[in-house]
Amino acid sequence: MRRLSRSLLPTLPHSVRQPQYDRESLKIGMAHIGVGAFHRCHQEEFIDDMLEARFGRWGVLGINLTAPSLADLLVPQDCLYSRMLRQDDRAETRIIGALRDLIDVVDKTSAEGVVAALGGPEISVATMTVTEKGYCLTPSTGELDLDNPALRADLEGRPPPRTLLGLLALALERRRQSAGAPLTLISCDNVPSNGARLEAAMLRFAALRSPELTRFVEESVTFPSTMVDRIVPATAPEDIDRVSETLGARDPGAVVGEPFRQWVIEDKFAGERPPLDLAGATFVADAKPYEQIKMRVLNAAQSTLAHQGALVGHEFTYQAAADPVLAALTRRMLEQETSTTLPRLAGMEIAPYIDQSMARIRNTAIRHRCHQIGTDGSQKIVQRLVDPLRERLAVGRPAGLLTLAVASWIAYGLSGARRFGARWTPSDPYAETIIAIGEKNTDWAELATAVLSIAPVFATDMARPSLVEGIAGHLRGLLSCDARRYLRQQLNNE
Repeated sequence: MRRLSRSLLPTLPHSVRQPQYDRESLKIGMAHIGVGAFHRCHQEEFIDDMLEARFGRWGVLGINLTAPSLADLLVPQDCLYSRMLRQDDRAETRIIGALRDLIDVVDKTSAEGVVAALGGPEISVATMTVTEKGYCLTPSTGELDLDNPALRADLEGRPPPRTLLGLLALALERRRQSAGAPLTLISCDNVPSNGARLEAAMLRFAALRSPELTRFVEESVTFPSTMVDRIVPATAPEDIDRVSETLGARDPGAVVGEPFRQWVIEDKFAGERPPLDLAGATFVADAKPYEQIKMRVLNAAQSTLAHQGALVGHEFTYQAAADPVLAALTRRMLEQETSTTLPRLAGMEIAPYIDQSMARIRNTAIRHRCHQIGTDGSQKIVQRLVDPLRERLAVGRPAGLLTLAVASWIAYGLSGARRFGARWTPSDPYAETIIAIGEKNTDWAELATAVLSIAPVFATDMARPSLVEGIAGHLRGLLSCDARRYLRQQLNNE
């Protein structure tokens, strides 16, 4: 089977939608850092729809800072790839064309190419999906993590850049020294107030480099916050096979996602604004209410179901969402506890949004592994679970189910300890810390206190006696007994 490429487009089935614009005349005017599956299934589709509605100079330069390298995957097929949307047994396939070039930053030469592109006036908007830990921030505070070795290397100017901030600093310095064209930097990650946090981190990094760079960032760069939403699991080999069979051409760059999508962007552009509203994106004055509802409902449900699902033996989150006990516990948490911490927003009413979120996670065609959702949990649970728990406790309201959800994340991490069977090795910046705590502490209360005292995750206010007691009890039930039986007991006790 031949590989997908521009020359093969005329041979594809009519059922496969292709770009409805002159791709060969499409100039690069945007960049995206972190060209993973989510970006290719979400922002690139919006951009394709925008280009079909109104053609303009909005082709995308893709940039990758970390493994896996993607240039070898996508450049040989002219940066074309397919996007399949699946809902249970239904599927729809489309070729995405907005990505025009892709560079992996692997050495000084490739880094210079990226800095030259980002530092030039042709690109006026750069978006990014680098995951929560890619911002080098302390989860509990949002402050720049100056102990991060990659960040320290970038501050010292050792090429090539290893972090998002290091790369942006080089590009912005190049821009400052040349035409000084303004730039809009748009975070598309699940970081609370992502634009404001990126701006604060960029200014702090710039201040450690030079006052001139700091002034340029303050005067010529804007950082709109955004909320992005579409469930996109890691592409599996069987997904590649299914897409390739549909195309009649091999596409190792294919991505698979759900039909639902949403993109909310603050209208704070330093220069020309791409007309993404023509593709269904929403420009707003403040994205925070949208972000908070999504993080505390959909993302919190995903995390809770993933951690508890792994503990009871589910492989995928759709299985956990179909588990009557886990689904009922999660729904009650959202309805009875989390809902009181949410803003009221037209179009995202809480009860329907909870229904919609649980239904989306139950989509049997979207095979998000529990361990994939569990990756980097310490970077996610603060905004999803810990903050609403903290807010409930602050006003004296019951928070038993949020406490159980936080305990489930701790139990998920502790399951990597030999004492608890070493069932898996969690992929998390604090995995070793939590495992070491599990090996050292035999008393449940001491164990709970030690984990709740990890300040970068829980700050300094969560290791309070009442919460320690509740977490300790849940850990005992989840790790020393049958986790499913314990969760069923918790459901019956509510």
